[in-house]
Amino acid sequence: MDKTFFMPFGRPLVRWDFGRREKRFFIYGCLDGEIAHCANTGSMMGLLEAKGVWVTPYDPESGRKLLFGAEMMEMANGTLVGINTQLPNKLAEGAILAGMVPEVSGEIRREVKLDAKTRFDLKVGETWVEVKNVTLAKENVALFPDSVTERGAKHLRELETIVREGGSALQVYVVQRGDCASFRPADEVDAVYAAALKSAVKAGVKVVALGCTLTAAGITVDRRLPVVI
Repeated sequence: MDKTFFMPFGRPLVRWDFGRREKRFFIYGCLDGEIAHCANTGSMMGLLEAKGVWVTPYDPESGRKLLFGAEMMEMANGTLVGINTQLPNKLAEGAILAGMVPEVSGEIRREVKLDAKTRFDLKVGETWVEVKNVTLAKENVALFPDSVTERGAKHLRELETIVREGGSALQVYVVQRGDCASFRPADEVDAVYAAALKSAVKAGVKVVALGCTLTAAGITVDRRLPVVI
């Protein structure tokens, strides 16, 4: 596929040697004073052996308690992995607008309520869309989830219900790393989620995995990955 979507980082990134992660929300560099906010509240399985972390410096006048935000982990082999969970929805929307997801068409709406208890990341035309950020990989295969996610399984069951009632639903996985050739559910991490995904697909929920290439300049959604269910 020759269609792509590029999202530049808002400010030039700064690289730190990776120190540690604490209390989910904090990533430390190796030097005193290097602390960045981490938007990824998941386990970040496989990423905490990274050699570096790339961060966005914030405006000192912004009023933020921390003046840096973590964007990418740099693995020992040089692979960059996007950990900012505020970006996948924007990347998915950009890819849809670029024509990379022909499964859907129409007006894009964000954070649309299905009912009083549930909202989905996007609604494109009449298709309900849920987006997940993928950072875990094994032997060039992207895996989701990286920890047990009851909420994720709930969303899949709701997407399945939408389809069974005559509607249209799509699950999008945004793989924020460039070293993956395919995607599959991580049965070994969360068997319940994997079973929910398989059930949803059988019912007619569409699934798309989007592969990304990351650099210090930005993130390019540049390919679709085969989905192995």
